[in-house]
Amino acid sequence: MQRKEERRELFRVVFKETVWGTMTLLGEGGVTVKILDISSQGALVETDFDISSKSKVFLDFKINSNPFSVPGSVIRKVVYPDYFQYGILFSEDKQQFQKLFRELNTYKIRKAKPYLLED
Repeated sequence: MQRKEERRELFRVVFKETVWGTMTLLGEGGVTVKILDISSQGALVETDFDISSKSKVFLDFKINSNPFSVPGSVIRKVVYPDYFQYGILFSEDKQQFQKLFRELNTYKIRKAKPYLLED
């Protein structure tokens, strides 16, 4: 039986190209973030904006031209000299989870075998 961490990694998408999004703190404005990787349960983002750990946020982004606005919480913060990385755990929403899961799988297939899903 696979460990929980290994199962979770099967559905994580690491972006080779730059994917931008907006992270909005509840009650405050949004800031542009670079999305480094994402799963249906959370994301790793990078920005030069300093926020506190455990902040409640919305992450807005597009996958396969489909927009998402996902609520979540900052669960990890790593400080670098010129920027910050944040681990965001998405709030549980079964419909949102399923939609994002489908889009991430489609994204992975398109990147691996683009000829299968030509528009």
